[in-house]
Amino acid sequence: MKRDSTPLQLSVTILLLLVAPASLGQPRPAPPASGQSEEEGEVKAKVRAVERAMEQMSQHQQKLEKRVHELEQKNEEQALQLLLQQAGAEVAADGAAARQADEQTNLQTSEFRGGQRALQALNPEISVVGDAFGKWIFEEHTSEDDRSGFVFRTVGLHLQSDLDPFSFAKICIGVTPSGVGLGEAYMTWTSVLPGVALTVGKFRQEFGVVNRWHVPGLDQVDYPLALREVLGPEGLNQIGLSVEWLMPRLWAHTNHLVLQVTNGQSERLFAGKYFSIPSVLLRLKSYYDLTESTYLEVGLTGMVGWNNKRGVKDEATGELTDEAWRETWLWGADWTLMWEPVNQAKYRNLVLRGELYGVRGAPDPGGGEDKVQTLGLYQYIQAKVSQSFELGARFDWAMPFAVDNSGRHTFGLQPYVTWWQSPWVRARLLYAWTTGDELSMDDHRLLLQITFAAGPHKHERY
Repeated sequence: MKRDSTPLQLSVTILLLLVAPASLGQPRPAPPASGQSEEEGEVKAKVRAVERAMEQMSQHQQKLEKRVHELEQKNEEQALQLLLQQAGAEVAADGAAARQADEQTNLQTSEFRGGQRALQALNPEISVVGDAFGKWIFEEHTSEDDRSGFVFRTVGLHLQSDLDPFSFAKICIGVTPSGVGLGEAYMTWTSVLPGVALTVGKFRQEFGVVNRWHVPGLDQVDYPLALREVLGPEGLNQIGLSVEWLMPRLWAHTNHLVLQVTNGQSERLFAGKYFSIPSVLLRLKSYYDLTESTYLEVGLTGMVGWNNKRGVKDEATGELTDEAWRETWLWGADWTLMWEPVNQAKYRNLVLRGELYGVRGAPDPGGGEDKVQTLGLYQYIQAKVSQSFELGARFDWAMPFAVDNSGRHTFGLQPYVTWWQSPWVRARLLYAWTTGDELSMDDHRLLLQITFAAGPHKHERY
């Protein structure tokens, strides 16, 4: 802080003038230089002395001012630190008081419970799926059970639950006009080994693509004609175990190998549920990303089972004998090409899917000794044209499941339109035309299907 030095200088000047007379008794100074009087020399000497004293006082004053400034800064810093300490102490005191108040409130309002898991979390997810349709047959010339009218085909009760972090379970119970049946019931360990999953129970087998799907989840009203002729009206659904291995990347972007060992429960193909030798299925799936919006999936399936009967009673002797070993061989190929543009999947896509089925050595449905050999094929195209509408058409071809089927074929064509009101409600209008050597005349029919789902799984394909 700079101070005014004029009062100090004036004080020093007055002091010197007061003490000046005392110096008259001192020895006189040397005579002044020529041209100067004695008095002028004395005055000049006194002025110089006063100037030196003033300069010394000014320097001393600057030192004092600097010291005062340092002391003031130090006092200000100490005062600031003191204020900060006081504020911190007050904040800490307020926080402790707030915590104490919260603890007191929690003690008054909290409910203390046990550490066990909530029962709600243990309940499985439950869905109910209904599937019904009305059909109009243009010319009714088939069996008494196939007439124009309304059919409530099935109500499916689907239960699903994560058992723990390593496994889950699925159960499907179907209610139809003919009764109640167990569709599927299995549990899956998701990672028994790196990339390996194990499934145990009753399940629809991985023979191609659509055999794995439930009826309400199909892209058409019913399974393809080829599947129904070769695998049976309901497809392959057996009890056993399934091992799926996500293979290292080889020739495709992803490769899956599926091995299933099941009871030979299909009486159409094998010996039935009491036969002790299981059937074995092996399927290889390969997935390719062709472009950012297009993928291709192809699969090859092979299966073998036995259809010789055991414990057959000899009418002549009454003894139980076993028939000679007889195998049923099945094979299949499937392909799916899908285009789904990025950022438009809700509004546009195009699917081309087809499968080829073959069987050799299946038992004669008429009970004879000869064996059935047959083939079947389907191909369909389906396009999503908006968020709610899909258009499609399916072509079917199959040889009849019979010993003598040479030159006998059945063809089918099914154009359809599907309307999705929401992911839980769907309606489909389908026209089906079937012709072939097995029919006395062409079959024409119109079907209107309604499918609804209540619950989280919608139209589950599994």
